[in-house]
Amino acid sequence: MPRIPAILLATLLLALLAGVGTSEAALKRGSRGPAVAKVQRWLGLHSDGIFGAATRRAVRRFQRRHRLTADGVVGPATWRALRRSRASHRPASGRGLSRRALVRTMQRSVGVTADGAFGPATARAVRRFQRRHGLAVDGVVGPATWAALGHPGIDTVLKRRGAGRRRAYGPAIIRRIIAAANRIAHKPYKYGGGHGQWNDTGYDCSGSVSYALRGGGLLSSALTSGDFMSYGAPGPGRWVTIYANPGHVYMVVRGRRFDTTGRAETGSRWQWRSRDPSGYTVRHPAGL
Repeated sequence: MPRIPAILLATLLLALLAGVGTSEAALKRGSRGPAVAKVQRWLGLHSDGIFGAATRRAVRRFQRRHRLTADGVVGPATWRALRRSRASHRPASGRGLSRRALVRTMQRSVGVTADGAFGPATARAVRRFQRRHGLAVDGVVGPATWAALGHPGIDTVLKRRGAGRRRAYGPAIIRRIIAAANRIAHKPYKYGGGHGQWNDTGYDCSGSVSYALRGGGLLSSALTSGDFMSYGAPGPGRWVTIYANPGHVYMVVRGRRFDTTGRAETGSRWQWRSRDPSGYTVRHPAGL
């Protein structure tokens, strides 16, 4: 076997070591790429791959919780803590866990006593967390709040039981869905719009519905029209009903249709006239 010159061997070793460390290089504000997107997913953020101010704040919060130097830089110690935290959160789907176990998981994440009872103190802690993270402040732990807590795979909705439950969960969420839908009702149609980023110049059918549902705290990332065929619960809802097939999706909110088709007639995604639902799978957000 021929001998490899020492300088060539050293060069090859350096290249190999550089390749191994690339995915866990130090990340800071201004960094971009797949590694940033990974950190954002693990922190429950929108994973656009851009290390901006929101990502830096989330990193600093994570570092404080794990007693690390809160400098907002993802270095070796923060990478290790992120991996440990992610591993301890699996399985993340929540399937097979009782409501009490899920409440305890959530309570540990918001920093209150993990007794499994969703009482007033827990509801206040959830609202504080939602306010700090720019979420709908309703005290309800839905998919968007779970994602921000670091559990993006859990979709079980948790809310305080007892007085005021219907008022807090139902109409308040519907008002937020409608408010979000109103913000983009007159935006142009754009194929793929709303999927790479929430604030886009235009939205397609699934991007439009996803944006509105995110406004109610019901989604942490945009879904395709095909994804909506298995979203939530089957059948029509009391306040929101989603109609989806592989090529199109629209929804009806409190009797009004929110649909990209028909914009040429009204100039808005909101339509008063119904349409034939034949060929659509009918779903609704659980509890709505």
